[in-house]
Order: sequence, then C-alpha cells, then structure tokens
Amino acid sequence: MVTDESQKLLTAVGAYTEGLKDKDKTVPAVREINRFVKHFRGETDFSSITPSQIGTYAEEACKNGSSTEAIEGLQAVRKFLTFAFKENRTTVNLATHFRIRKSKISSSSKIEDGSAYGSGQEMTPDGYEQLVSEKDSLESNRVRISETIHTAASDGDVRENAPLEAAREQQGREESRIKEIDSMLRTAIIVDASGRGTEKVRIGTTIQIENLERKKKFRYTLVSPSEANPLEGKISDASPLGKAFIGKRVGQRASAETPKGTSNFKILNIS
Repeated sequence: MVTDESQKLLTAVGAYTEGLKDKDKTVPAVREINRFVKHFRGETDFSSITPSQIGTYAEEACKNGSSTEAIEGLQAVRKFLTFAFKENRTTVNLATHFRIRKSKISSSSKIEDGSAYGSGQEMTPDGYEQLVSEKDSLESNRVRISETIHTAASDGDVRENAPLEAAREQQGREESRIKEIDSMLRTAIIVDASGRGTEKVRIGTTIQIENLERKKKFRYTLVSPSEANPLEGKISDASPLGKAFIGKRVGQRASAETPKGTSNFKILNIS
C-alpha cells in the first residue's frame, strides 16, 4: 500500500538514488535530478505534477543544452520517472511525457568522430517502453541462468557438459543484449508519435502512399529499427522504404529499391 509520504517527490528521489550503482551517480545525472526536484519542489506530491508540466520542463531543458553531459542528465531524470511509476509512487508514467528532443546545432558543433552532440536513436514512447520492458525481463532472468550454470557445473565433467555450455552461451547472449539496450536507452530521443501538425515524414508519423507502378495504396508507420514490425505496418526509418520516405511531404514522390526492383511511390497523406 502506497503511503502519502512515499508519493512525495523528494522521498521518491531518495529511494531511487539509494538503489543506484556508483557508475550511474554521475555528475550530470545528479545535477539534473537536483534541478528537477528544485523546479517541482521536493515536498510536492507526484499526483499534483501533470504530464503537461513534465513535457514543458523537458522541452525547456532541451533548449538549455544539447551536449553529451546535458543529454546524460536528462536521461537520468527520465529513468527516475520510470522508476517512480514502477514503484507505484505515481499512477501515470510521466517518463513517456519527458521527451528529449534533438536541438538544431551547427556543423561546428560536431565532435571528432563526426557525430553531433546529443545524437541518438529517435523512437516513439511505445518503442522506448518496449526496450525498458525487455531489459527488465532479461535482468530478472539473471538469477535463473546463474542457478542453471551452477547446477550444470556441479554435474560431471565440465569439458563435455552440454547443459553448462548452453547456459553459458545464453548468459552471454542476454548480457550482450542488456548492454545493447542500455546503450540505446541512454541515448534515445523520444519523438511525438501523434503526428499532429507534421508536414514532413519522420519517425512516429503514419503515412498513406501509392505504389505508382501497381496502382495500390498502402499505410505505414515510421518507427525506429527496434520497433519495426512489417506485419503491423511498422517500418524502420533505416529500411529502404523508410529512408525513401523520411523528410518527404504530401504530394512528393519517392523511389526505393525493393526485392522486385526499384519502386516509385507518391505520398498521399501524413498523420
């Protein structure tokens, strides 16, 4: 049962930071979380903080900095909001409204490897939550795999122990996936998936197109690679079709290489 005290912003922050590993208690993370608490006042109940207020705060915070440290700090705040929701300290997942957007930066703001400060994979709120859920599931499986390895290791010659080898391979795969997901979440940029007021095709928008050769119409939603599901009409912005449509406006044409050769399309609608 959630107590009134546990719904206090400052209490939730204390519980969150207490469980953090030292590597996650970075200067940018602590600084931005403290700034967040100061803005909303520590004694405030989560129930009084609205999604709109969270969205506005994130929007302003993104304008104030686009460096890697600034993005790291904002990511820390979003992780805290996810924690608060999972711990039932708030009835609304405010993390989905804390959207970290790319800011416009000049070419002089490039870092040595050629990428821009704050760069990351754009994804929808649903895509972000799917990755969080997958990571949580993999992490919760660690104990079971460790027990399997321990049991298999104590059963006979480890040099010819198929169950032990299989368990170790699974452990390696899952740990690798956890690191991959963690990296994506750390740099993820949440985009508005509503499509309201959108004039160009981008991640999160749903488009209606016409295949000019086949005279057939299709509907697709542009998503990040981790969210792609062609059977549901969700195509990755990194796929041939996605690359062809990104940045296009209604009425414009696009060409893409498909298994059947080059296909030409016309953008009929963006929503």
